[in-house]
Amino acid sequence: MTIQQLLHTMCAEISNADLNAIRKARGFGVKETASRTAFASFYVTSLGVVKNMASLTPAEIFTLRLLDESGEVAISFFERLYGTGYSYGTYTQRYRSTLQLVKKNLVRRGLVVMAEVKMRGDTVQMERWRFALPPEFASYLPPLSGIQKNEQGVENDFALRRKLLELLGGTPAILHDSHPIGINDGSILLGNEPYSLATFANWQTTAWHQSFPVTPRTPFSLTPTAAARKLLDTQNWIAPKSLEPALAIYAFGSKLPSSAKLLKKGWELGLLSRLDIDSVPHYRLASLYPSAETHASYPATLKWADTTAKPDALKIDLRLIPFRDLDLLNTLTNLELEDNQLFATPSPIKLGRATPAQHNAPLSLWLAENIPAFKNSLEKVNAKWGKTILHENLFFAKVRDLSLRVQLERKLKENLIILNDNFIAFPKASHAHVEKILKKTGFVEKVIKP
Repeated sequence: MTIQQLLHTMCAEISNADLNAIRKARGFGVKETASRTAFASFYVTSLGVVKNMASLTPAEIFTLRLLDESGEVAISFFERLYGTGYSYGTYTQRYRSTLQLVKKNLVRRGLVVMAEVKMRGDTVQMERWRFALPPEFASYLPPLSGIQKNEQGVENDFALRRKLLELLGGTPAILHDSHPIGINDGSILLGNEPYSLATFANWQTTAWHQSFPVTPRTPFSLTPTAAARKLLDTQNWIAPKSLEPALAIYAFGSKLPSSAKLLKKGWELGLLSRLDIDSVPHYRLASLYPSAETHASYPATLKWADTTAKPDALKIDLRLIPFRDLDLLNTLTNLELEDNQLFATPSPIKLGRATPAQHNAPLSLWLAENIPAFKNSLEKVNAKWGKTILHENLFFAKVRDLSLRVQLERKLKENLIILNDNFIAFPKASHAHVEKILKKTGFVEKVIKP
């Protein structure tokens, strides 16, 4: 049942006592509640919503925020807010007192929709109640209490640098790391993926979670780290104490770590910024890898780059290189370790796969100006750009038997291209049809991988 259907069902079936309570709490007149059908339209207006939300407790506010994100829920959802009457007994016995508080504090205030739905099998009424927050009310929910200051705060890249220095044999950045870093075929790999800003951000998030390894066991609950990331933003500075009631709701059912330890670890991993206000640490989401100035030229010398250590190569200082620049180098160049030092040399294959924007990035232009080998490689790629067509998801096959080729042509029709007397090409999506024909005619497929 949709939230709109829940609303109309509630307005049609609600008792007169509950209807009058909602009317008084929201400030509706008799005219608005005279027609049950019309009342559904008046209910989702803003009248009285802000006033009633201002009277909610912090725990109730965060419960409604989570309810908005969750959609339709059963009465058990509100155990995180009001608890239960019994830890055992029947479903009705457990949640009778919970239902009473939900009706009194949320439904009768005209903030939460409540209706009974039909269910298959033998169920009691308590199991059939469903609740939802009208999406029109979500924008009126107060945010997490924080302090707005224009100060930048302190960001921490110590763990990130340690992670990169693992390439040179440095000590692990974190314990039990599931994303090893290394170099394979000229590229930095983080786990099984090429290093990029996206994979590095994923490593940060995973490392934070591994520091507090909690698996939610309650529906709609998040891990403490996922809850913190959802609740924080890039504008407001939040004290650990202010986060505690929100975490208790969002990560309900899990053993919660100290908010101070949770946020400090997020800062140590570079996910959060920190600002001490009145000697109390406050945190907000860090601006991960801010966008580089697209048209800004690079200075003549870069602190992290040495062009003299090896001919036609760039020596990279992993302690200083911006993470975004390392991302681009991993995309454009061949990276290798030599004497425990990282070098980048031109890679014609990678340059050929790169986009024009990457070819013309400030770092690419700097490389062309300062290292002749890069300039030559870029000029060759740019000269051939647009003259070669690359096909993806295309299979090539050598077919010597004429009768087999005829059957393939009949089956694949326009999806088959004859290249010459021996070779054909067809889309990857048609491979299953080819296999069926081969099996039917008794031929065997031999696959040659690149």
